[in-house]
Amino acid sequence: MTDFTGKAVLITGASSGLGRQLAVDFARDGAKVAINYASSDDGARTTLSEVEKAGGTGLLCKADISRLDEVSAMVEQVVSAFGGIDILVNSAGLSIDQPFLEMAEEAWDRVIAVNLKGPFLVGQAVGRHMVAAGHGRIVNISATTAIVARAGNANYAASKGGVNLLTQSMALELGPAVNVNGVALGMVDSDLVRELFSPEAIKEAEDGVPLKRLTTYEETSAFVRMLASDATGFVTGQTIPFDGGRVMR
Repeated sequence: MTDFTGKAVLITGASSGLGRQLAVDFARDGAKVAINYASSDDGARTTLSEVEKAGGTGLLCKADISRLDEVSAMVEQVVSAFGGIDILVNSAGLSIDQPFLEMAEEAWDRVIAVNLKGPFLVGQAVGRHMVAAGHGRIVNISATTAIVARAGNANYAASKGGVNLLTQSMALELGPAVNVNGVALGMVDSDLVRELFSPEAIKEAEDGVPLKRLTTYEETSAFVRMLASDATGFVTGQTIPFDGGRVMR
């Protein structure tokens, strides 16, 4: 299921977190991996090093995915280097939490630009190549916040709600050549989450799901790679909660 030998994969937001985990795992499964990042040169180089240690081929692609000119240049760079793009994972994301009545316009605009405009621009540019090639897989990383909102998170929730409908629209228009699906990700047990949330908030999150724990980057990566594989060739237009059952309740 996870043999991606010879496949070309573009992962946005791959300088850290889930994006880095995906890059390394796809490389271990035989893929050539394009590592997109916006600003963290050190983080991107660390990802590249880990991709190479896993036996893979990596390509650094610095681009702000909210800018059309940079996205276009990045996609052409990947196509030129790898001969095409078989799989796209729109993993890049940004959260700037502020109370709704105090949320700055800049905080709204930046989160929408990265989380919603970014997948649109990258998906459009990559989708053209995939449709021309007659095949492709796109996985958009969404969040359960798009289904059950939380306070202080209006910009993020709105952006991910948009991603869910963008996933459906892309699936309708890029089929039958391209499968497009989403993952509504719950809270991940990570250094970033433990920086952003108090132990009490994390415990509350764990208690709020039937499995009584958070997910990990490793198991999330496995699920994303399943959606990118031939094992789910008859699945498209779906955003699947990966949250330990939280939104079920």
